[in-house]
Amino acid sequence: MIPQELQEAVIFTLLSAAAVTDIKKREVSNWLCAGVALTGLLCFQPVRLWGLIPAALLFAVALFCGGIGGGDVKLFAALSVCVGLEGAIILLFTAQLSMLVFYGIYSAVQKIRGKTAVKYLPFVPFLLFGYVCTILLM
Repeated sequence: MIPQELQEAVIFTLLSAAAVTDIKKREVSNWLCAGVALTGLLCFQPVRLWGLIPAALLFAVALFCGGIGGGDVKLFAALSVCVGLEGAIILLFTAQLSMLVFYGIYSAVQKIRGKTAVKYLPFVPFLLFGYVCTILLM
């Protein structure tokens, strides 16, 4: 297995574990974020540091608007260094779009059932989906 494929497999595994943790406990552990960041060293290229620009924007949104957890931002920053600027933009866009679509369907189903939809969803499962889409598109 070449380093790029190994990196992608390890990150996928770590993201899967983080997604399960986020769904169950609504938290992202620091060791999973650190694991993703360290995995980025397998195929490190300095140009991929530009991926931190979308991460900084997400941090600013989290800081000023709320609604995004610190663990989500740290995990996205670690992923951004692994995929670079273009990959980070694709990842964030697909993660947010998939969350929007999911929430729209979920809200409609809850409304039909006569219930109120939960307003806060775990974001890491959507980051996992975005990562897979990014890997397939790049």
